[in-house]
Amino acid sequence: MKRSAFRLFDFSTCAGVAVAALFAATANASHVAETMTLEAGWNAIYLESTPTNAACADFFAGAPVARVASYHSDAYSSTRQIADDGTEIAQKPISYYVWVPGDEEASTMTALAGGRVYLVYATADWTSDEFLGVPAAPQQTWRATSGDAGFVNLVGVSADADVAVTARAYFGEGPFGPASGTAYRIAGTGTSAPSFLSMGLGSGQKLQGGKAYALTAAKDGDWPGVIGFLGPASVGFGSGDFASVTLKNFGATSHTFRVTIVASADPREEFPRGLKRAVKDEHGNESWTNVTAGASWEVSLAADALGTQKFSLDRAMLEAGKTHAAVMRIDDLGGTRMRVRIPVTIDETPADEAAFPVGLWAGFLQMEAVSSLTNEMPSAAAGTLKMNILVHVDANGKVRLLQRVAAGVDSENRMRLFGDLASAKAACENPRRLSTVMMSVDTPVVEATAGRETFGDQLQFEWVVDANASDNPFRHAWHPDHDGKTADYSGEVASGDDLANYVNPVKPELWSVGNGLLLSWHKYNDPNEDVDFEHNPDETTAGYATWSVGGLLSGGQINSIGVFYLKRIAEVGEIEP
Repeated sequence: MKRSAFRLFDFSTCAGVAVAALFAATANASHVAETMTLEAGWNAIYLESTPTNAACADFFAGAPVARVASYHSDAYSSTRQIADDGTEIAQKPISYYVWVPGDEEASTMTALAGGRVYLVYATADWTSDEFLGVPAAPQQTWRATSGDAGFVNLVGVSADADVAVTARAYFGEGPFGPASGTAYRIAGTGTSAPSFLSMGLGSGQKLQGGKAYALTAAKDGDWPGVIGFLGPASVGFGSGDFASVTLKNFGATSHTFRVTIVASADPREEFPRGLKRAVKDEHGNESWTNVTAGASWEVSLAADALGTQKFSLDRAMLEAGKTHAAVMRIDDLGGTRMRVRIPVTIDETPADEAAFPVGLWAGFLQMEAVSSLTNEMPSAAAGTLKMNILVHVDANGKVRLLQRVAAGVDSENRMRLFGDLASAKAACENPRRLSTVMMSVDTPVVEATAGRETFGDQLQFEWVVDANASDNPFRHAWHPDHDGKTADYSGEVASGDDLANYVNPVKPELWSVGNGLLLSWHKYNDPNEDVDFEHNPDETTAGYATWSVGGLLSGGQINSIGVFYLKRIAEVGEIEP
């Protein structure tokens, strides 16, 4: 296939893609070793990994624990605030789930999960045996504390357990807690609630890795610490030979991260021989170098910058009948001392189970030109319009455009996709919903049009936002009655209206809106040009987009053109109901 040389945009601009941080998308897992230490009274613990014996009754068997509460920082990030009848949804989501030993009726939590903060009340000092767990990257949604008396954010410190760092050094580059804000250490022996002991961000008091603290915040938003990820926080080979992970410097200054690949702590998991990483010379030429256990290198990133680490695998070098896995460790060499560990996993199932390009693709449209009332040919716009986009390819190659999808990992560490978040919650511990604003919520799935239905060639999607759709742009939640009549809701159309603009002799107050989206991998959307599509280590692709909107003009339609970017974020061929 010939590679077309179109300018489009730099693939590194995918920072605008609002994808949730998904988990390892393979059946296998890699493991780290941890211990949990509790003091008598209240403890705030940051758990870096999901234990293999994650059930609370198993993990805390014989421990002097009276109560365990898990903190869900994203409980307040729901966007649904108005009910169907236009009234405000008053109830607040649950940010704590609780496990009480021996009291199933009072318990709302059954298992532990990595990357989460826990409040634990212990009746005596206790240290667990060393346990194996699947590492998880920190995820933190901050909620503004001003105007909400008594609320603080519980935030874990992801660092080596023997590391002591000040609150200002660890959290100071975050955009949500001001430099003059307050950090609290959680302690106390009262059984009803913990005590919050102030330790201002400017103080010299030290935070400890593996513990959690309470912090104020000036506004809402997501900030995991200076080390974060764009897309999945794992290096998952699936059934292919390429994998990548994109680091992001979420700090306000430049940082240098040390990346180390270490063996899994589970002795049954072999380090994968044949693992390589991509390196570039001073001229930008790319080559591959072997990665052995303990191999490390440095990545320097400016504030808000991205750095993609590419890997390849020679499967012929893997030992037959063995499970292969490793762990990627990322350390901030600056003042935060942050340490993050994520899985490096290899799916050794038959290759046709998730053959490329099967799976969930996330990205965005960037529309750059639009037609006018007098000319249907688009001309350059004053600015660009970006919109998130979700595309799914099933095991048979059938392609669907999605308004939303829920993703999570079940108890067997299998990535699963669901059309409904309620179904995902029933099957997975901590599912996330991905959604877009470009489609109507009443049209969650659109199948590709026959004749233009091939991913990597041309895809045509057509859908209609019905006149009575809940999110029709002409519908006003407080309008007393969309009945198609005049202001007094009784007469014919007002004098001066041109009835030729309308289908009926009564002026409608709502219109349906027709949409047609064409994604093409052909240069300039010309099907006679060679297709510009191939499987690359980043599992990214881009092309041209044309979006036509009908029903808004008395004649013709509005046309816009631009580009699209997509990245495969999950190798799952089925979306469950």
